[in-house]
Amino acid sequence: MKQDLALIEQFLDALWLERNLAENTLSAYRRDLTMLVEWLHHRGLSLASVGSDDLQALLAERQSGGYKATSTARLLSAVRRFFPASVPGKNSPGRSQRAAGLAEATAAAAKRSQ
Repeated sequence: MKQDLALIEQFLDALWLERNLAENTLSAYRRDLTMLVEWLHHRGLSLASVGSDDLQALLAERQSGGYKATSTARLLSAVRRFFPASVPGKNSPGRSQRAAGLAEATAAAAKRSQ
């Protein structure tokens, strides 16, 4: 778990340096990715071993748990940015067709709620 958390901090440092993202965005990404690591850890997984089925399970839990569509969309955004940049040789589990469909539905729900 410590290694995964260190990867997140390296990723956020790189985003800050390369993209000059706002501190609020970086803080939100940190919270979302840390939550992902904790969720994975409780299931005996790591960032290196996570698959699209795992991410779909997390998204389903969030949806049934009453999380806002906007926060789930932000989580997917963080995941999609994180994996290609930080886990060598690992495609983003957020890019699978089923996860992409759920992301589109989540984004549409977020727009409707505004």
